[in-house]
Amino acid sequence: MSVIITQAQAHDAAAIGALAVRSKAHWGYDEAFMQQVKAELTYQANDIQQHPTFIASKGSNLLGFYQLIAIDSSTAELDALFVDPDFIGQGVGAQLFSHAVTKARAKHHLFLKIQSDPYAADFYRKQGCLQVGTLESLSIPGRLLPLMVYPLV
Repeated sequence: MSVIITQAQAHDAAAIGALAVRSKAHWGYDEAFMQQVKAELTYQANDIQQHPTFIASKGSNLLGFYQLIAIDSSTAELDALFVDPDFIGQGVGAQLFSHAVTKARAKHHLFLKIQSDPYAADFYRKQGCLQVGTLESLSIPGRLLPLMVYPLV
């Protein structure tokens, strides 16, 4: 499925947050878990203005989004990449990832870092990412998340 990817605007924050919640819940997480991660799935207008955020759409439908954060001159972090559950497995995530890689390369970053949800780790591996370790979740103490890296050079 071919999508249009455009830069998100401040007014997209609520729709982006709602999509992130639906996408995370798709993996069968219970209500208690979803409450624990609610803050990290909430997007404010200033988040979108401060960090490059791009949305994938088809017509008027929001299908997914990603957000990039520059960590330093050599590394960008793919802070978020979510796809609407109705469109998972249809190539939307791959198109968003490819777009993020292009944007990070344009800023001359050498690496793209991803703290992945365990259910998304295989997706990132298919995109060419390498798992280089684990990091503890900021939302749930003791929960380890795959740390993935994509070389940009």
